[in-house]
Amino acid sequence: MKKYKKTFFGLSFLLIVLIISLMYPLYGPADFDKVFFLYDNKGDLVGVPPIPPSSFYLLGTDRNGSSLLLMILYGAKFTILIAIGVTILRVLFGGLIGIIFSFWLKPLLPVVKDFLIVYKIVPPIIITLVLMARVSFYMKDAIYGIMLYQIVILAIVGIPSVIVTTSEIIEELTKKSFILTSYLMGGSHFHVLKKQIKPFLSSYGVLIAVQQLLNTFILIMYLGVFKIYIGGVSKDNVRGVETFNSNSKEWAGLIGQNFDEFYRAPYLVYIPLICYFILILIVTMIKKELEETMDINSLGFKLKKKKIKKVQQKQDQGKTTIVATDFTLQREMS
Repeated sequence: MKKYKKTFFGLSFLLIVLIISLMYPLYGPADFDKVFFLYDNKGDLVGVPPIPPSSFYLLGTDRNGSSLLLMILYGAKFTILIAIGVTILRVLFGGLIGIIFSFWLKPLLPVVKDFLIVYKIVPPIIITLVLMARVSFYMKDAIYGIMLYQIVILAIVGIPSVIVTTSEIIEELTKKSFILTSYLMGGSHFHVLKKQIKPFLSSYGVLIAVQQLLNTFILIMYLGVFKIYIGGVSKDNVRGVETFNSNSKEWAGLIGQNFDEFYRAPYLVYIPLICYFILILIVTMIKKELEETMDINSLGFKLKKKKIKKVQQKQDQGKTTIVATDFTLQREMS
């Protein structure tokens, strides 16, 4: 905890938000406290949706009259859990494929890298939009089926970058003298992977996972802006007009479904956007602390630094000029 204060704080915050969201069915209404006309205690009409933040609704309501605060609390679990699930799939499958090609299918690795270069040229959002556009507009009864499909697509889009990163790390590690020595002594690929490379991959894997989590959050936010909602869309009637809204109420979906109301009720965009930025800020903070604190160079960057310093000191001593009156130094050198 002392070494990773920011990481502990960030994970604790995410866990608390996740627990509150998972417990929503116990305390929150299914219709998000929807209201069509807002009256005060005297029975006077004081507002119609969208209702701005006030004592009646802390964060206001959307065009359907649903409480924005309750929707944010409800959708937090989908925002966080889906991003974590996508990250786990990316790291597991991407890392495994990268390891297999780096050790047992190494002649094919250059061909795979050339094939995957398309993912560096074409932005991931373009590929994701093409694969998700039609499926994401199914209706309410298929929310979890749509969500599963979307998770798979989001994972597939990120796997190529993990494959390339993993193969590059292994390529650098296999150049180390202690690994070359293991091969010269008859060690197999599996032995080298288990005994020498596994500690490195464990440390690098954490950093890759955090980076992929950050990328996933950003990609989901882009999807929300393009009105591709995680979990699909639902049709709600607003004064007789059908409107598309996010089924899951995840935060990127809240941004997208309210984007058309920006000039009329900007808080509908700003509030979920701020919540989303807080998530990204927390993940970025964790990533920076891990990069600064973790000893990802298990060979010991600090040890290497100390050795260089000791060698330099010895060289300086050898260059020291011995003066005739300096009998002590002369005696030590002899």
